[in-house]
Amino acid sequence: MSESITVKFSIHAPAKAIYDAWLNGPEHSQMTGSKATASRLVGGTFTAWDGYIRGKNLLLLENKKIVQSWRSSEFPEEAADSVLSIQLVEREGITEVDLEHDDIPPGQGVQYQSGWIEFYANPMQKYFAKKFGKKPVVVKKKAPPPVKKKVATPKRKMTKTKISKKKKVR
Repeated sequence: MSESITVKFSIHAPAKAIYDAWLNGPEHSQMTGSKATASRLVGGTFTAWDGYIRGKNLLLLENKKIVQSWRSSEFPEEAADSVLSIQLVEREGITEVDLEHDDIPPGQGVQYQSGWIEFYANPMQKYFAKKFGKKPVVVKKKAPPPVKKKVATPKRKMTKTKISKKKKVR
């Protein structure tokens, strides 16, 4: 059964700046501290963390949402690509980043949960704080466990059960 995780954090930067950095290879590299390639086209491919991550853009809503197929070199060969969805909501110069990562191979959700915080959320905080002159808000490493997707279970035939009535005691 695949796993899903969610990571939410705020950045003192416009949504446009975050969107543009995510989809620009050199800036994505600066933002995370490791080599990346990127594309601004739906269907365009990307890599991150020196090729550890690769995938393609599935949906791009300018300055609002990025949806990508995503896999790391640690995925089992037979595993399907996972899906990464990044929602950006800007309010008064602060952007809420809601990162949802679905279809992660079984047993890998916890490592990616902490990886998104350690290798993306915190470096992005520092990068944009430096770029826009704001103090970074470091995301704590401790995160809730991944949410497992529910799998439909076969319906069971209901059986009658005997209900006993208790007599009132006076």
